[in-house]
Amino acid sequence: MKVTVREKRFLLVGGAILAVALTVYAVVSLVPSRETLAAEVATKKRTLLAQRELLSQEEIYKTRVEQYRKRLEQARTRLLPGDNPNVTGAELQKVLKDLGDKNGVEISRKDIQREQKVQDNLIKVSVHIDTNCNPDQLVQFLAAIENYDKFLSVDELTINSYRMQKRYEIRPGLTVSGYIAAPDAKPAEKPAAAQ
Repeated sequence: MKVTVREKRFLLVGGAILAVALTVYAVVSLVPSRETLAAEVATKKRTLLAQRELLSQEEIYKTRVEQYRKRLEQARTRLLPGDNPNVTGAELQKVLKDLGDKNGVEISRKDIQREQKVQDNLIKVSVHIDTNCNPDQLVQFLAAIENYDKFLSVDELTINSYRMQKRYEIRPGLTVSGYIAAPDAKPAEKPAAAQ
């Protein structure tokens, strides 16, 4: 089948029109419209204004960070000394015995409870004690625990009463907790590469 001269011209003109149409479509689709550009500029202006405002508040945030650091250091002074829960548990038992002796509370049994990781950097050390005292001594003992210079908390308080010769005696059981700073986690050592 032979293509005539007239068909060749028709094909050339059609190809040229198609090329121009594709070029115009490409230019129109690649060049953004004025509305799109205006919207992008407005969005970037708002972003810049927000960032400028944030930068102007930098000093306020720096002072807040410094205040928080001071509060954190002050709170750390109220933690129990040491980083070993077993040693700290023994020290907590000694503290409770001293507080009990000062307030007339007889401690009949002491048990160190299992330590609990409260946060990434805080470990709760607990001691359960069974006591023998009267209600006034118990109140004084609880007040001494609350007013101790390190942060101690009474997690559990159970009071059992017994009738002994026309009067009741109480045998309180307390679980008292203190907190220590967790030792910093050591990064895991990488095994030597096999050669």
